[in-house]
Amino acid sequence: MARNVKISLAMHQPISGDEPGRLRAALKSMGDCVDHSAALGSELVAFPEICAQFGSSDRWKFEGLDGPTLTAMAAKARRHGIYVVCPLPTMDGELRRNSSVLIGRDGVIVGVYHKNFPTHGELNVGIVPGTETPVFETDFGRVGLSICFDLNYWEIGSGLCANRAELVIWSSMWTGRRMMGKWAMEFGFHMGGVHAQAAAFIDMAGREVAHGERTVSDRTGATSLITATLDLDRRLLHHDYNIARLQPLYAKYGPAAASAEWIAEECMLIFGSRMDGIPNKTHATYVSHASYNSQHSKAPPGGGASLRKP
Repeated sequence: MARNVKISLAMHQPISGDEPGRLRAALKSMGDCVDHSAALGSELVAFPEICAQFGSSDRWKFEGLDGPTLTAMAAKARRHGIYVVCPLPTMDGELRRNSSVLIGRDGVIVGVYHKNFPTHGELNVGIVPGTETPVFETDFGRVGLSICFDLNYWEIGSGLCANRAELVIWSSMWTGRRMMGKWAMEFGFHMGGVHAQAAAFIDMAGREVAHGERTVSDRTGATSLITATLDLDRRLLHHDYNIARLQPLYAKYGPAAASAEWIAEECMLIFGSRMDGIPNKTHATYVSHASYNSQHSKAPPGGGASLRKP
């Protein structure tokens, strides 16, 4: 039973300058991206790191979760019934954070991720690192978030894997396409990465599904979108002990029961159910590729359920 979800990534053009109304113009532009994504039939649209404030001479304008940025994006999410990933500088009580916020279809915040590995420049303005790698339930699957410099650190991907992410949205200020491929292949989840100049989708085998670059450059907030449909019911498995199970599976359910793509040179098997009403449950019954790589690792930041072993 394929679980297809259409996702949009918005390569939002920063609006530079410090004129009054700059933030209002940025939020108008971001809102147009949500409108466009909804018109395309997307279930979720994601923006680059600190999208609304980037371009200002002081990009670190911290807001509460009821501030202007999230209020504007929540209104758009509610209007269209679409999930929105909105990264921004936030105040977490008295703590300054670099955050990424998942807004639900009803305009209510589903969850907040705080960047675990801020840069030196961020630390210098008082940003406090996050310590957890939460994964959030949506009506189409389990979504994890990460931000820019996090991609350099194995423990972030491992934590998202342990918490059973199926899709990870990485909002950034650089491309990182090959590094996203490494995470996806090691930890077995789809990835969507987006920054102002480019965006890409990577499947769980580390292969590029789609890539786009923004070709318009001006101060009006002109933005390009790329959109892809991902099947979140597919699982990346190590081929050992799993290929032998396919023959009895097909014998029991028929030759069209499942899709199975064997990537022999990487010892990988991509598996997915094709039967209506019977979803893929391989995370519980098969040796996943991620657990093969990670089952002896230390507990990830933020804890979470351990990977199940066969």
